[in-house]
Amino acid sequence: MNETTIGNVVAVHGFRVTVELSQEVRSAVRSHVHGTSNAISINAYVTFELGPGQRAVGIITDLDSRETYDPSDEELTLQLARPRRTATVQLLGSVRPKPPSGALRFDAGLGALPTLGMPAELASSPTLKSVFEDAPLRNQPEGNVSGEDYDSAIRLGLATAPAQQLVKASYNDLFSRPLAIVGNTGSGKSNTVCQLVQSALHDRAGGRPRFFILDINGEYGNAFSKAGVVGGKKPNHLYVNGKEFGLPIWLMSTSEVCEWLSVAEQTQQPALVNLWSLAKGGGSVSLSSGVRECVIRLDSLVDLIHSGKGPYKGKNAGQIWDAFIGYAGTLTPSSSANSDIGAIGSLLKAHESDHSSFGADEVELTQRIASLKTALDEQNPKNFDLSQQSADKPIYFDLSYLRDPAKLLEAARIDEGEHGFRQFLRGLQLRIGNRLQDQRWSCFLNYDSLKITSFADWLSRLGIGVNESGNDTCIIDCSMIGHEVLPYICGIIGRLLLDLREHTSSDKRFHEPWAIVLEEAHNYVTPIRQNETRGVGVSRDAFERIAKEGRKFGLSLIVASQRPGDVSATILSQCANFIMHRLQNPDDIDHFRRIVPSQARRLLDQITILSAGEAIVLGSSMNVPARVQIDKPRIAPHSQSASPHMSWLKNAQHLFNLDDALTAWGLGNPIPGQSPAQAKPASKKKPK
Repeated sequence: MNETTIGNVVAVHGFRVTVELSQEVRSAVRSHVHGTSNAISINAYVTFELGPGQRAVGIITDLDSRETYDPSDEELTLQLARPRRTATVQLLGSVRPKPPSGALRFDAGLGALPTLGMPAELASSPTLKSVFEDAPLRNQPEGNVSGEDYDSAIRLGLATAPAQQLVKASYNDLFSRPLAIVGNTGSGKSNTVCQLVQSALHDRAGGRPRFFILDINGEYGNAFSKAGVVGGKKPNHLYVNGKEFGLPIWLMSTSEVCEWLSVAEQTQQPALVNLWSLAKGGGSVSLSSGVRECVIRLDSLVDLIHSGKGPYKGKNAGQIWDAFIGYAGTLTPSSSANSDIGAIGSLLKAHESDHSSFGADEVELTQRIASLKTALDEQNPKNFDLSQQSADKPIYFDLSYLRDPAKLLEAARIDEGEHGFRQFLRGLQLRIGNRLQDQRWSCFLNYDSLKITSFADWLSRLGIGVNESGNDTCIIDCSMIGHEVLPYICGIIGRLLLDLREHTSSDKRFHEPWAIVLEEAHNYVTPIRQNETRGVGVSRDAFERIAKEGRKFGLSLIVASQRPGDVSATILSQCANFIMHRLQNPDDIDHFRRIVPSQARRLLDQITILSAGEAIVLGSSMNVPARVQIDKPRIAPHSQSASPHMSWLKNAQHLFNLDDALTAWGLGNPIPGQSPAQAKPASKKKPK
């Protein structure tokens, strides 16, 4: 028997092959001319000769030994003279020599399958190298016919089996398409993120950012040699590369500010949208937007009149009409339109007790609505709506504009006698005032003190458009931001980066691509839920859009999470590559079983026993799935766990600083020489 042969094929079921092991193969390790190899262990790699120079490659997923044989159509059980040992092999692809060098090259396709009786041989070192080290070449630029290198292999680590085998991935594919890094806390996610980014920038460091890291826990500054915050970080403050940063409120789009202020669609939203447009210098109130919203409500009203259904299920005709009146208040209807509005309002009021049937008035209602739509359509300007466009542009305005109640009334175009509508706006004005006073949102309001007076100035704080040494990673430290504020910050930054690249000319969108690292992504890109935290929708919409469309604009994602089941399925479904550290939650594991390729599902059975730093890697940037010990980063992040054994000693050096926590929280009223923890509330004397 050939020194590398371990047995022969006895069954072929699709891309799964059963090999009966030779009796001579007893050890888990075989020695041969190429060295030593794992012979009959799980995760060992074997090959089958398909033709001259071509071999099928597979991985051992199951081992079995039987001492008896039960015929399917007999009642007798046969005792075998010696155990029948078999190995199940999952086929992965094939290798063949490529001219002119003759070096082996891996191909994920299989033109033929092994046949019965064919020998199974241990994979040689050249075969393993072609599988694990020669990563596929991806993203060849159009017109690249000169043979210039356009991709390379980036090292991930060493395979668990075969031992000490280098594993590499396509540089282009790993960073141009969404990548998911998942695993329980303490399994090595942060180290993996650092290792990938550090390796990617090792010989490509420049003066402008390639990676934007949303650092939720403040761990990455040390790993990328970013200076710490002088005097320590303060609560409710945002930092970029160790410097205080802000996210000006005028960067919000109309949909984001409506979500932020929880506006009522029927009455408050039109006024707020127009206020935002005027604040950003739009000049006059938008007409085309108001007309469009009015027509939508009229169409819904017609649906309700004819069928009692429509998109506003659960709302009666009066509610839809109130929404129409809210938007119509931003317009200047013609006399004929005003006549129709008055008539429709009177007819609806006559049936306000029962909107399920309008009887004889149904014909007139339908005609009046059709006439009103025609009148509004004639009023709708055909040119592009510059006013509405300005509302979503990142244009500076002074905070005093929002503090002035008269500006909101002006945007809503309320006459002196419209007390009912004024009441609706009073609630909105109160919310605006509360937001401007709430310290949790201070990073949205500090732009004047930071002298951020334009979008270009804000981008320069992120390093975009600036050439400075060591500015290739942008660490956005959100560790001092409240949980309810975090989704807005992450979502708005992501949306702005995508919008910026979308506005670049089509022939330059791929220049200097970026990748956004979503650390602890389960906090702000969760699946849609009925009771989700307000603002999560802003962040989820932004990053789902990047996951689906960002590749075309040179913007990609690296999604890191310890609870992949709590991350938007839309985002995970767009991930082309996965690095999966240890997972214990059955729901998370089942979630991945449904989305990973069938050839990796048996490998996924090992995910609960992975050691720290070990991961199962798979995706389009690699030839085959593999179990890998990920390399450690050159400089590790600050993500270590606490040490109770030392910290709980009687004479421990480092104690929890209660005074700092109370002062930062704004609690306690210390007197000179007294700490906040010692301060006691003043006693209230009862009146005599």
